[in-house]
Amino acid sequence: MKKSRKAKVFYSLLNRNGREVNIDLNNYKVTCTITGNRKGFYHKYLKALIERDYDNNIDTFRTTYVSREAKRVDHAQRKLDNIQDRISRAYDLIAQLKQQKQELTRNAP
Repeated sequence: MKKSRKAKVFYSLLNRNGREVNIDLNNYKVTCTITGNRKGFYHKYLKALIERDYDNNIDTFRTTYVSREAKRVDHAQRKLDNIQDRISRAYDLIAQLKQQKQELTRNAP
């Protein structure tokens, strides 16, 4: 019976010193800097991600990677903060309107 072997897929990326390094991105796993979860990627997707978002720098990717899961939590918190800001602005507007009403009733004949 034949054993399956894992293919090696080497890509040329930059390190923190700006030098090129060859890294096997097949079955590569990285740890999210916020959640601490390890995440695996398909090698072609990973190469495009590093080129697009991390200036083709593998060290920057390793030290600053944030998973979609962590971004989702951050997005929910931002949404909550936006709603709280809207509520605060509405209360401020109500206070202004009450003050205007009070001034108008005081000045009315």
